[in-house]
Amino acid sequence: MQISSIYDCNPEQWNARLSGLLKFVREHGERRITLRGCRVLASLTPEQLGQPGTSLLVATVRGQNGRQLAGVSFVSGFGEEACLVAVHPLYRRKHIGTALLSRQLERLGRLTCSVAADNTSSLKMCFNTGLAAVELKNGPTGKPTLLMASLQRAERPANLPQEGDFLCQNPS
Repeated sequence: MQISSIYDCNPEQWNARLSGLLKFVREHGERRITLRGCRVLASLTPEQLGQPGTSLLVATVRGQNGRQLAGVSFVSGFGEEACLVAVHPLYRRKHIGTALLSRQLERLGRLTCSVAADNTSSLKMCFNTGLAAVELKNGPTGKPTLLMASLQRAERPANLPQEGDFLCQNPS
């Protein structure tokens, strides 16, 4: 698998590329991608990709006919405006979504996203990326939705166990 950033295309290439990515998200987003996220992606321009907090990544795999699109991740406003990940069903459960989201966090430095509480696969992806649930709210459809966010080291609670710590301690 190869993850690459989309950031520079001439206008003719951009429109074709963006429409292909939107089609992929609609077909493989399992009706879980918000309308707002799709609209933000649909209105994206190459110039906006240079703005802080905006990133468009694709995951490709080598297939019989060359490189094939396996996943897409788009973040705008560090995830506050839009954060979406879509993975082709043939490539799910191979940590492609986690790899895309991890790369977004690495590139942007911080990240937030909203995930419906009943979307267990997306929640697992966010937790595997290192995001933490910081708020419970109602989503755009009225469903309980978790706000997931990256925590800076200083923001992490000091009492969380670290690798090598005893999980059970004697309360003396």
